[in-house]
Amino acid sequence: MKSAVFASLAVTAQATTYTPVLGPVFPRASNLSFSDAFQRLTANLTTTLEYIISSSSESIINSQDTSFALQIFSSDTGAPDVNHTLFQYFYTSPATANASTGVTQVDENTVFRIGSASKLWTVYTLLASAGETSLYDPVTKWVPELQAAAVAAGTNDAVDYVRWEDVTLQELASHLAGMGRDYAFADLALEDPDLASKGFPTLGKNDTPPCGATAACTRAQFFDGITQAHPMAPTSFTPIYSNAAIQILSYALEAITNKTYNALLEEYLFEPLGLNDSYYDVPADNVGIIPGNASTSLWGLSAGDETPAGGLYASIKDLSTVGRSILNNTLLSPATTRRWLKPITHTASLSYSVGTPWEIFSFENVDGRTVDLYSKSGDLGAYSSMTALLPDYNVGFTILAAGEGTTALVAALTDTVANVLIPALEEAAREEANNVYTGTYSAQTNSSLVISIDDGPGLRLEQWISNSVDMFQVIRALNGIDTPDIRLYPTGLQQKRNGCLYQSFRAVFGSLESAGEAIGPVTGSSITWELVDSYKYGNVGVDEFLFELDAGTGGMVSVSPRALRESLQKS
Repeated sequence: MKSAVFASLAVTAQATTYTPVLGPVFPRASNLSFSDAFQRLTANLTTTLEYIISSSSESIINSQDTSFALQIFSSDTGAPDVNHTLFQYFYTSPATANASTGVTQVDENTVFRIGSASKLWTVYTLLASAGETSLYDPVTKWVPELQAAAVAAGTNDAVDYVRWEDVTLQELASHLAGMGRDYAFADLALEDPDLASKGFPTLGKNDTPPCGATAACTRAQFFDGITQAHPMAPTSFTPIYSNAAIQILSYALEAITNKTYNALLEEYLFEPLGLNDSYYDVPADNVGIIPGNASTSLWGLSAGDETPAGGLYASIKDLSTVGRSILNNTLLSPATTRRWLKPITHTASLSYSVGTPWEIFSFENVDGRTVDLYSKSGDLGAYSSMTALLPDYNVGFTILAAGEGTTALVAALTDTVANVLIPALEEAAREEANNVYTGTYSAQTNSSLVISIDDGPGLRLEQWISNSVDMFQVIRALNGIDTPDIRLYPTGLQQKRNGCLYQSFRAVFGSLESAGEAIGPVTGSSITWELVDSYKYGNVGVDEFLFELDAGTGGMVSVSPRALRESLQKS
């Protein structure tokens, strides 16, 4: 337990750096398409994309052969159209325009292969059909081949055998099962018949995978091989990307529900979300983009039982629909979605974490605050994809590409979009907050609040009087701060009652005083999350504020510093 004395010392040591808790610092902006900041974004992004395509100095895209589609979407019901698409851009390369098979013009209904973005759809289907509690089951409960392998391995050396009895579905979904990446797929013994001349020993028939070169492995072949593969690490030791883990996860899902994976996709994803351009099996050529031909591009490759890990097909419209449904809690409860949109493990990079099966990248916002991008990329043959969500703003974007060098293109486009989108969304939220929340609030008890917005995060409390007492002096005494800087941040808690919308905020009592440089991450990191709700009055936090808005107009009515038990009307 942190004492009040420790809290005072800790706050004083935090210097002038703004340190809100993790999450948005303004309520999410509605009607983004009407925001000046977002309109500037769309103009700048269009110019940037056109430059990338046309500039001969750019190595990001092979514009003669590679086509792509990009959409930015919002879950906000005030978005400009029924699909809530805020921005979209389509580029059709000359090679696609002159193709003899497939489409010759890329639009929102053009079908691409989405590669490993299939993993996201597989986990989403599991959560929607089997529920999140199933993630904590051991895989041996649902996959008899692994139960048998665990029994057969017994107490054999852990260096040679995966401890299947220790592996949970959660670890499979978040790449923490400690197992290898694939079985048979991209095995050098199948790809290069002349490896003996390159220093590799000649393999016997039983050592060479019997599948994976010209056809996907059957379930029996897959388990015969994967149970003999050496483990990479103990469970939950380090994340190691694994396609095979998601394939096993799909087998477990089928056992839990007693339905095929294909049927589950139709019932829990395709039908309820209206995904009309998404496919499990190879679709007709005329709906998709096919660089080269169906064979060389892998358009026509049936991934078989590996489809849940990387074999699905979708349009940019359907990819965005899936992302929007996650932000909107269409198929899952809000609580389940919030738990899902959290990291499970770190990687060796400070800005890169792993979820279920999210690839989570941390961007630094203009005020130095961390904003997390929850993404899932995918690559297969001539195709690459990206689904990216920004839960702080209820906005996401999707990218599909087909042609040469698509992996690097999608990665570059993701960084490009995120680096301009995040500041624009922040500015749009700031603009709207300035119109709604700032101003003077008062009551007849000689109590008042003055709220403004400056270059820092959140709502700035400029003046706070309660029953003629200057509450800044009270905060100085409580926290030992000579020059308090009080900022209000939304907590995400809100409720509609009797025609009003109530939004909860918490104050962070910072300091405008300067402090010494940080020695390292311990002295340089924000400890605000440890200090929220440090001071209470009658079991109500001194830092708790409740705003009342008119639910119809969105206009501000009042604010209540809840520990002081009074409501101040906006002037």
